[in-house]
Amino acid sequence: MLMANASRRGAVTLESKELIYLTDLLGENRPFGKEDPFREFLLKEMEESTDSVRESLIQKGYLTPQGSQKDVLTMPTDMMSRLMAASLAEKACWVKYRKGTETHEQFLHIAEERVVKVERSRDNPHMHQIDEINGGLHHACWSLAGKMMWNTHCPGELPALLLSRRQFEEIIWRLDYLDVDDVTVRLMKLTDDHEGVISLAKCMKTRVAQGDIRFYAWNGERWESQHASFINNDTINWLIRSSTKLDEDWLIATPTPKALFQEMLLQWFKEPCEAAADNQ
Repeated sequence: MLMANASRRGAVTLESKELIYLTDLLGENRPFGKEDPFREFLLKEMEESTDSVRESLIQKGYLTPQGSQKDVLTMPTDMMSRLMAASLAEKACWVKYRKGTETHEQFLHIAEERVVKVERSRDNPHMHQIDEINGGLHHACWSLAGKMMWNTHCPGELPALLLSRRQFEEIIWRLDYLDVDDVTVRLMKLTDDHEGVISLAKCMKTRVAQGDIRFYAWNGERWESQHASFINNDTINWLIRSSTKLDEDWLIATPTPKALFQEMLLQWFKEPCEAAADNQ
C-alpha cells in the first residue's frame, strides 16, 4: 500500500527503473506495456528486481516504510500527486529538440489543466527530473515555444510547401555535408515554389533549433499518435507535418509564427481525446 505523507520534495530526479516501479506501484488506469509511449521514453524495462529498486528509493528518502508494516509505504505528498496525475493523464507530448550543441528531451503528461514534466538528463539518459509546470496549459505552451527558440519575426506571405517525405528526410540526413545551394537544388526537384524553397533552404542551413514533437491521446484502448517537426532560424520558423503511414510519401512544410504555434499546442492539449484521434 502506498500513502502520501506531509513532507515536500519539489522537483526530484529518478532513474528509469525507479519511475517504472513507482508508476506500477501507484496503479495504472490502462495497461502499461511496451506500447506505452512513456515506457518507451524511459528507454528500458525493469531489469532489476522490484525489491532492489524499492530499497534504492527508501535509501534516497522517496519511500518511507511505516513501522513494522513492510507493505505500507509513504511518499512525499507533492511527488505522489505528480505521479498520480501522470499515470491518469490521457494526453501526452514527447519533445526532443536541439539548440546549438545541446539536445533536450522531455515527456509531458497532460491531465486536464495540470502538466507534469519528466525531463531527461543530458549527462545520463537513464536519469530524469520530474516536476509540475506551474501556470497550467497556457504557461506550458508558451514556455515550450520559447525554449525551442520559436521567433516572432516569421513572414506570413510564404505559402506551405508540399514535398516528398522520403526525399526530404534524405536531405536532412545529409544536411551537414551540403551547402545552401546544394539544399536549394535538391528541394527544387520536389516543388516549383522557388521563393519558398530558398527560404526553407536558408533556414535549414542557418538553423538555431530543430526538433520533433509527438502527441499522444488515449482512446480508451490504446494510444493514438501524431507527429510534427520544426526547423527555426533567426528570421523564420518552419513547422513540418507528414504522414505516419509507411505507404504514404507526403510532407507539408509551413511557415508558422510563434503565436500560431503556441495556439496550436494549446488547442491540441485542450481538445477531447476523441477529437485528437480523429484529427490524425
